[in-house]
Amino acid sequence: MVQSAQSADAKVITTAADQWESRAVKEAKKRYPLAHVLFKQKVWDRHREKESVKQYHITLKDQAKEFGVFVTISYNPHSNKVNKVIVVEEYS
Repeated sequence: MVQSAQSADAKVITTAADQWESRAVKEAKKRYPLAHVLFKQKVWDRHREKESVKQYHITLKDQAKEFGVFVTISYNPHSNKVNKVIVVEEYS
């Protein structure tokens, strides 16, 4: 019984993580609509009472150019309402 409860909690956490990762990819694709996603990775996150922030690094390929962008998402941890999204191209 304990194992199934842990399993259910793990699925909820995974689903929430997938939600924010998908949002980061969506925001990167808004800025670079012709680029293909090669790789995505969570860089860091911070949780506070009134605001949580997550940052992802997404590697994109646009024609012959391969580059990375950092997507930072700030949101209310209680309602999951997004406060701000910042997309910054990585300098090489």
